[in-house]
Amino acid sequence: MSYSIHITATAERDILRAADYIEFTLKNPTAAEHLLDAATKQINSLSDMPEKYYLVDDPVLASWEIRFIIINNYLAFYTIDKEKQTVIVVRFLYQKSNWNSILRQSFSLAAPVSPIYL
Repeated sequence: MSYSIHITATAERDILRAADYIEFTLKNPTAAEHLLDAATKQINSLSDMPEKYYLVDDPVLASWEIRFIIINNYLAFYTIDKEKQTVIVVRFLYQKSNWNSILRQSFSLAAPVSPIYL
């Protein structure tokens, strides 16, 4: 049972920004090309067994069943739509970034503040 892969516009932009940073800021076009190749290969590999990778280690994000795959120094975050047999790649972030916060903002998942009654 093979899943289709959908990369959101945000995730696609993340991937291209990462490659641009490596190519133009770090002046390493070869590494940028390797990142794009690795991202393509690893993300496409999710079509066979998307559940083989872990849920994120954050209770709120894990409750939304957000998983990740490590690609070089980056993390590709995705969800699985079992009904549509689709893997949805939602973000592609640097491993050492504050990805918890970025994902929470992306999905507006920050836990609501409970009102205080006096």
